[in-house]
Amino acid sequence: MIPLAPGTSTSQTRRSRFEHALLCALLLALALATTSCEEPVGIEVRQIRISPEVALVLLGDTEIFTLQALGSGGVAASAAGVRWSSTDPTVASVGADGLVSGLAAGEILLIAQLASAADTVRVEVYDPPTREVFQAGASYFGRRDYVEYIPGELPVVLSAPHDGGLGPLEIANRKGGTQVGDQNTLPLTLAVRDALIELTGLAPHVVLSHLHRAKLDPNREIVEAAEGNPFAERAWTEYHEFIRTARSTIATRGEGMYFDMHGHGHAIERVELGYLLTPEDLNRSDASISSLSYVLRSSIREIGRDSPVPFAEVLRGPVSFGGMLEAEDVPAIPSPTSPMPGDDPYFTGGYSTWQHGSLFDTELVSGIQLEHHFRGLRDTDLNQQRYAAILSRVIRDYMLQHMGYFEPN
Repeated sequence: MIPLAPGTSTSQTRRSRFEHALLCALLLALALATTSCEEPVGIEVRQIRISPEVALVLLGDTEIFTLQALGSGGVAASAAGVRWSSTDPTVASVGADGLVSGLAAGEILLIAQLASAADTVRVEVYDPPTREVFQAGASYFGRRDYVEYIPGELPVVLSAPHDGGLGPLEIANRKGGTQVGDQNTLPLTLAVRDALIELTGLAPHVVLSHLHRAKLDPNREIVEAAEGNPFAERAWTEYHEFIRTARSTIATRGEGMYFDMHGHGHAIERVELGYLLTPEDLNRSDASISSLSYVLRSSIREIGRDSPVPFAEVLRGPVSFGGMLEAEDVPAIPSPTSPMPGDDPYFTGGYSTWQHGSLFDTELVSGIQLEHHFRGLRDTDLNQQRYAAILSRVIRDYMLQHMGYFEPN
């Protein structure tokens, strides 16, 4: 069972009051509709439906609502003559065309009346906090604490998209895609943060999704990630905006690294390093994969383009991330021991690595998707701490090798 968000009793009280208001609004709308509205010409309207069924409007923005009118047997009817109203015009106003404007933070019921039919939908007006300065080590949250950002000082960003536990009722479970979380990747990410602080005295930037993957998958583009739910879409936007904020902070000083923390259940226990290169790419010879075309298709484009060693060495040689993990007795692919996936399952890197690595020419922060096996790395607190210490050293050594520095300039 997916746990509910914190403060369940308060949320239940809020919903109870809101549902009471909804019932009152429906009764009022039906009463007004039966006494003051004329039946449209043509098919008699039996039912109306507002679309979208729920909405999140940012303060100062607008949202257009439409109406579907149905007659007997579900036959389409004319929606001419619909009357729109808001239960609190100071929070959100609505025009005759169904255009809602967000005026103040809060919630309203949007009411539509047509002939003897009425419908209502919930509309929330959200005023996102304006932050110009982020303090390292403090936690900053998005709407309803679904997303968390902990700024740091190091030129390193860690994100954990798939280990949240919140299952709010306002977000329906996704119908498609993978819904199983990456167990213990959130505490592992925080353990790596602690290990980097222990190693250097400075912290990386960390972005966490606290929503269960059944509610939101931040490592997908927004349509697949949120499936049209406005509250999930807001969390998705905040998640990626926080990563962009961290990357922008790093890029003002020079190059940096982004690591997207995941867990896999493949039979071969090794850390799979995703650079946006496919198994077919990695199965090529060193000479082939060292060509500029592969550098430019990778999420470490900035590193590969400036490296004095062939790109194959950057990907799977002793100076590669996988090579440095292997030197710490952590099996990885690609690496000197496992340079090619062959026909074995292998994660190439997902949406976040594509968005936040250095795939594009102007990006200075390179990215790697880290897919961790469970046993020995994620399974216990002790193993998480042990591996976090190893990973923090590898991150430092990798950046010193390929960027010439690790701590801020």
